[in-house]
Amino acid sequence: MNKKYTNPCTRCGKERVLLRKWIEEIPTFANKMIKITRAENICPDPECQKIVNVDLAVQKGKRDKIKTDREEKIKVATEKKLADKEKLLKETI
Repeated sequence: MNKKYTNPCTRCGKERVLLRKWIEEIPTFANKMIKITRAENICPDPECQKIVNVDLAVQKGKRDKIKTDREEKIKVATEKKLADKEKLLKETI
Protein backbone atom coordinates (compact mmCIF):
# COMPACT_ATOMS: atom_id res chain seq x y z
CA MET A 1 0.00 0.00 0.00
CA ASN A 2 1.85 3.06 -1.26
CA LYS A 3 0.68 6.43 -0.04
CA LYS A 4 0.89 9.34 -2.45
CA TYR A 5 1.87 12.48 -0.59
CA THR A 6 0.74 15.82 -1.95
CA ASN A 7 2.15 19.28 -1.46
CA PRO A 8 -0.50 21.78 -2.61
CA CYS A 9 0.04 25.53 -2.78
CA THR A 10 -1.40 27.24 0.29
CA ARG A 11 -3.10 29.85 -1.86
CA CYS A 12 -4.32 28.28 -5.12
CA GLY A 13 -4.13 24.55 -4.35
CA LYS A 14 -1.99 23.59 -7.37
CA GLU A 15 0.64 20.92 -6.77
CA ARG A 16 3.91 22.65 -5.87
CA VAL A 17 7.12 21.83 -7.76
CA LEU A 18 10.65 21.27 -6.48
CA LEU A 19 12.82 24.38 -6.88
CA ARG A 20 16.01 23.13 -5.26
CA LYS A 21 17.31 20.41 -2.96
CA TRP A 22 20.40 20.53 -0.73
CA ILE A 23 22.10 18.82 2.19
CA GLU A 24 22.86 20.69 5.43
CA GLU A 25 25.20 19.57 8.17
CA ILE A 26 23.94 20.53 11.62
CA PRO A 27 25.93 20.16 14.87
CA THR A 28 24.42 18.12 17.69
CA PHE A 29 24.91 18.35 21.45
CA ALA A 30 27.27 15.36 21.28
CA ASN A 31 29.73 17.37 19.12
CA LYS A 32 28.75 15.38 16.04
CA MET A 33 27.34 16.52 12.73
CA ILE A 34 24.14 15.17 11.23
CA LYS A 35 23.19 15.56 7.59
CA ILE A 36 19.70 16.76 6.73
CA THR A 37 18.28 16.86 3.23
CA ARG A 38 16.32 20.06 2.66
CA ALA A 39 14.03 20.96 -0.24
CA GLU A 40 12.39 24.17 -1.38
CA ASN A 41 9.09 23.87 -3.24
CA ILE A 42 7.24 26.63 -5.05
CA CYS A 43 3.90 27.14 -6.76
CA PRO A 44 4.09 26.57 -10.54
CA ASP A 45 2.16 29.85 -11.05
CA PRO A 46 4.72 32.71 -10.71
CA GLU A 47 2.08 35.35 -9.88
CA CYS A 48 0.63 33.18 -7.12
CA GLN A 49 4.13 32.50 -5.75
CA LYS A 50 4.82 36.27 -5.57
CA ILE A 51 1.68 36.74 -3.46
CA VAL A 52 2.63 33.78 -1.24
CA ASN A 53 6.13 35.25 -0.76
CA VAL A 54 4.62 38.58 0.35
CA ASP A 55 2.29 36.80 2.79
CA LEU A 56 5.21 34.78 4.19
CA ALA A 57 7.29 37.95 4.62
CA VAL A 58 4.45 39.59 6.57
CA GLN A 59 4.12 36.53 8.81
CA LYS A 60 7.89 36.46 9.38
CA GLY A 61 7.83 40.14 10.31
CA LYS A 62 5.12 39.48 12.88
CA ARG A 63 7.03 36.53 14.36
CA ASP A 64 10.24 38.58 14.55
CA LYS A 65 8.39 41.42 16.32
CA ILE A 66 6.88 38.99 18.83
CA LYS A 67 10.33 37.52 19.45
CA THR A 68 11.99 40.90 20.01
CA ASP A 69 9.11 42.03 22.27
CA ARG A 70 9.46 38.84 24.32
CA GLU A 71 13.22 39.29 24.63
CA GLU A 72 12.72 42.92 25.73
CA LYS A 73 10.17 41.87 28.37
CA ILE A 74 12.57 39.24 29.69
CA LYS A 75 15.39 41.80 29.81
CA VAL A 76 13.23 44.33 31.70
CA ALA A 77 11.98 41.68 34.13
CA THR A 78 15.54 40.46 34.78
CA GLU A 79 16.78 44.00 35.41
CA LYS A 80 13.86 44.66 37.78
CA LYS A 81 14.52 41.45 39.64
CA LEU A 82 18.21 42.34 40.05
CA ALA A 83 17.32 45.86 41.24
CA ASP A 84 14.83 44.45 43.77
CA LYS A 85 17.45 41.99 44.98
CA GLU A 86 20.04 44.76 45.42
CA LYS A 87 17.47 46.93 47.23
CA LEU A 88 16.61 44.06 49.57
CA LEU A 89 20.30 43.43 50.28
CA LYS A 90 20.85 47.14 51.11
CA GLU A 91 17.86 47.12 53.46
CA THR A 92 19.15 44.11 55.38
CA ILE A 93 22.59 45.65 55.94
